[in-house]
Amino acid sequence: MAFSLLLVALIIGHLLADFYWQPMSWVNDRNTRHFKASKLYFHVLVHGVTSALIITLWEYTFGWQQLSSVLIATASIMLSHYFIDIAKSYSNKGVVPFLLDQIAHILVIIALSIWLTDNNSFMAAINNMLTDPKILWVVCGYLIILSPSAVFIRMMLERLTSNFSSTGSLPLAGQSIGMLERVLMLSFILLDQFAGLGFLLAAKSVFRFGDLSASKDKKLTEYVMLGTLLSVSVTLFVGLGINYLIRQAIQ
Repeated sequence: MAFSLLLVALIIGHLLADFYWQPMSWVNDRNTRHFKASKLYFHVLVHGVTSALIITLWEYTFGWQQLSSVLIATASIMLSHYFIDIAKSYSNKGVVPFLLDQIAHILVIIALSIWLTDNNSFMAAINNMLTDPKILWVVCGYLIILSPSAVFIRMMLERLTSNFSSTGSLPLAGQSIGMLERVLMLSFILLDQFAGLGFLLAAKSVFRFGDLSASKDKKLTEYVMLGTLLSVSVTLFVGLGINYLIRQAIQ
């Protein structure tokens, strides 16, 4: 309980300091001036004060009541946050740098929470997850329905609709929508919530009805139908297969 309490408190503190207590002007200053940005140091200081308050409260309630632990943990959060944000300021500001930035911050928080609580159960739980065939099969399923399935569906559509051109749409929009669609469908299948699968297909049909009814191009309708049915078929096949393999792993 003590480990979970410290971990969630530090994550909440990180979210508040990184997203709610950081004005956009600070972000722009950091991205423009990098390590010369004065607002970056204010931002790191906000993180330090927030983390210090949380760790102090925890340390003197559940911990060993050592001021040195508070100082070391706070300094570690501030220094790591400074260098991670500096690295991000030199990136292309895309989704991947954003995710890597947040993952790095969370990993630091997890490591410090383990150190402060002297808790080995978290690492044991991670080890159990990495060696659990059921979880590995689920990971395998999601990996299959993302890039490999997208490649397969694209090849099938190119073969069946060789002369069709989807002009007027956003670049890679169809592929991205298809990936999100398959992730949701596989999640519903693995949870045995096939009603959610039907709801997702019905919602997509409603949203695409206007485009298809307004279009006089029969090829567009056939293209959308083929893509949807291929996506559903692949995900159903993978999902039911993963469910079967998980049941076999339990036995």
